[in-house]
Amino acid sequence: MANLTLHLDSQANSANLRLATTQGVGMLAELSAALGSLKAMSDIVKGLNASFTEAKLNEVKLDFQRALIEATQALANAQASEAAAAARIRDLEDQIVKLKDWSAEKERYALHDIGRGAFAYVPKLGMENAEPPHWLCVNCFDHGRKSALQNKGNGVGNRTIAERGLDKTFACNHCSASIQVSWNNNPVSDRNAMEKKARAPQGSD
Repeated sequence: MANLTLHLDSQANSANLRLATTQGVGMLAELSAALGSLKAMSDIVKGLNASFTEAKLNEVKLDFQRALIEATQALANAQASEAAAAARIRDLEDQIVKLKDWSAEKERYALHDIGRGAFAYVPKLGMENAEPPHWLCVNCFDHGRKSALQNKGNGVGNRTIAERGLDKTFACNHCSASIQVSWNNNPVSDRNAMEKKARAPQGSD
């Protein structure tokens, strides 16, 4: 009996140490419940004496088992809460990293008029990072993602064949947004025009 008392006291002290080092209101409440149950178990054993009847001993056993179950459940709940909190922290840390990465990445781009009233995000001169010339979808870019516009060929709509030959359609495979540009315009020619304009003396056409 003395060994059982010492074991329960040791469990209570261990639970008390976890309570002191665990953060969060929910986890503290669950560990407090576990500590209370362990102390109750310790008090049950300390109250035992040699004059107990069989019926009384059975009653104490049931109380002991009930307190043990409550303590085990409370500790399990505390561990689950701790694991959930740790997962949430990792998720938030990942989101912060992604936001920082996107913040740096979007600084490489500028909104650019590519003709015919169409706009796209293009890499700023000197910030291409060895990437080939490309146009990014405005809608996707404004929602925090990069999606290159793809050349879909001649324009569509109620135009004649000759009229359709005067423009090309570029579309986003992610959001299906599309733009129409002159038949001879594309990311490569647009980049060349930007570089030529940058090299030209100020004030020249």
